[in-house]
Amino acid sequence: MAAHGETDKSFSVCEVFTDAPADLTGADTTTVAWHFRIVGKTVTVGEGEISDADMPVRADYQTILPIARLVYTPELIAQRQQNASQVEEESTIDRSNMPTYLVELHNRMAVITK
Repeated sequence: MAAHGETDKSFSVCEVFTDAPADLTGADTTTVAWHFRIVGKTVTVGEGEISDADMPVRADYQTILPIARLVYTPELIAQRQQNASQVEEESTIDRSNMPTYLVELHNRMAVITK
């Protein structure tokens, strides 16, 4: 964050996975959640769900796992952008303030996601 964060920007993500494996869940034996908040050059990460995330994700664990493991190449990103412009997206998530370096963070985590 010290290298890539911008002092006037903030962004948050919360991912909630239903039907998660028992070794990942806590008191709720079927759901696991985590979140992070970027404020300027600082990031905080935590377990659990937050209600005010800029990018809330809620999905079945087995459905989201292939996406979590997917490495976004420039070609794949271009293809997805082209497809999105051809069909109306149902998503109401505003990604306009999402930091561009999050793709690289995702890609680094994707290759170690089991």
